[in-house]
Amino acid sequence: MNDRGKSELIIGMFDAERFWRDPNQAKLPSVHDPEMENVVMAMDELLFPFCGAQDRLITRYRMNASHKAYLHEIGFQFLSNSSDLESPDGGSAGRTANIFDLLTSTDQVGDIDPDWLNGARLSPFAVIPGVDRAAARFGLEQDCPAVETVQTVNSKLYSTELNRRLGLQCDSQTVYSHEELLSSGLALLKQGPFLIKDEFGVSGKGNLLIESEAILQRVTSYLADQCRKGRTVRFIIEPFLLKELDFSCQFHIDPDGAYRHVSVQQVVNHKFAYQGSYTADDRLLHRLHEAEYFDVMKLVARELYQSGYHGDVCVDSMLLRDGRIVPIVEVNARKSMSLIKHYVDRYLEKHDTAGSMTHATLQFAGDVSFDQLLDLLDREGVLYKPDRGFGMLPLSANTLFINKVVSECKGIRNKQVKGRLYYSLIEGTGDNERLSAKLKEVLLSLSFKIAP
Repeated sequence: MNDRGKSELIIGMFDAERFWRDPNQAKLPSVHDPEMENVVMAMDELLFPFCGAQDRLITRYRMNASHKAYLHEIGFQFLSNSSDLESPDGGSAGRTANIFDLLTSTDQVGDIDPDWLNGARLSPFAVIPGVDRAAARFGLEQDCPAVETVQTVNSKLYSTELNRRLGLQCDSQTVYSHEELLSSGLALLKQGPFLIKDEFGVSGKGNLLIESEAILQRVTSYLADQCRKGRTVRFIIEPFLLKELDFSCQFHIDPDGAYRHVSVQQVVNHKFAYQGSYTADDRLLHRLHEAEYFDVMKLVARELYQSGYHGDVCVDSMLLRDGRIVPIVEVNARKSMSLIKHYVDRYLEKHDTAGSMTHATLQFAGDVSFDQLLDLLDREGVLYKPDRGFGMLPLSANTLFINKVVSECKGIRNKQVKGRLYYSLIEGTGDNERLSAKLKEVLLSLSFKIAP
């Protein structure tokens, strides 16, 4: 990741949006899933592709030793903490703890060499409160924008206004009360289904599809109850567009405002939640060039810089079924899953291959371990090795086993739990379907149940 010759400390949280969101704002109805919240807390291990040989990755929970050994064996070079920043059995308090606060308050990172840290550059997944304190505590260099700036530019209100400032077609509107949501929503329903968006909603949370007046009435009633308790309402509503595909553009804004294009990734979403990324094909790239899409991205970068932001950016976009391109669905002024995928691709390019990034949500009980999974994948010829040229490259281990660890910390063994395995699927000269089928066989043989 490092382009400046400085060693970097890479660290972050994948639910940064909750630190930017006003806690007094009303929330849309959603399903509370503590197990998936634990998975999100363990996702920081996915940041390892950003590391060079002299960089250090700090994760909330120490990386699985077998996983780390495998990554080192195939050529990823990085250092990481060998102790947890907090106990995995942190409960709801653990799921809300800011990793930068943990870093500055814990005594559990004694394996970090203070001489190494002094002068290293802090590279966060996203700028959230505590970044400055962590940099000051360990003598780290950092050139991050102010948290308030990052909060502003990551709001969907900013993305909506950005569309208007750039003269792009935008049918979004902001509502500031449950009554306004009801009246404006009823008007939109006459044209078809519409979306309600939380200004800091992310990956399936905070986006609600409204297809009938009955659903709209229930939602507005739910929000009215919160208003009576003093909560404020601020949501974006917009017509539900029939899309052909989702894609995203990654670019970097240097501290002097220079724009650097990074990649375009086609994105697979299911019910608004991220499912995976794969490299944009030539046909899509040709359409984007014809539509002057990349000129719009440069304008987005200019606007972000003028708003005080520099750093990594991922702009979510859509190609509609009618052929129209929606350049700005939302702006993510941070690193992203698709940027991680791009950095995995950079590694794979050295071995003359490429991959797609995805995940599987798995349920399991019993004493299955990551060592067993790696061993069986290898024996069945499914585990990616550079000399093999194809296979499944596991990008995470803690996300799969975190809820098993939490359960065992509470003295409960063999309880059925849920986890998520992130991986890159590298085809080589084979085919993805055969590789996916073989991977599924391995998972089922170890008594993993694949959740829909």
